[in-house]
Amino acid sequence: MSAEQSYTFYTHSSSAESENDRWAYTGIPDIFYGDAESARREVLALRDEVTAEAEEDWSPRRLEKIETLPITKETILALLNDGVGSLVKSYEVIDVIN
Repeated sequence: MSAEQSYTFYTHSSSAESENDRWAYTGIPDIFYGDAESARREVLALRDEVTAEAEEDWSPRRLEKIETLPITKETILALLNDGVGSLVKSYEVIDVIN
């Protein structure tokens, strides 16, 4: 029998949002990346788009690292029924992009 595998992914969120409710369902999906640099590039591109619009203000974004619980039938079921937060084993803000 093979050991269950955990995975590390990266994402981003507005630094104005509370970290306490980070994984609560909001109806707005999170986008995840396989490495920190891909997530960083996406945030920098988003910042460029927002700041190019005269009437838009940039809000700093947290670059985040998550580690999943080991992937099992039970964790997949929790993901489907309860959302991404049920799969997060650990969460860390690794940078804030101003």
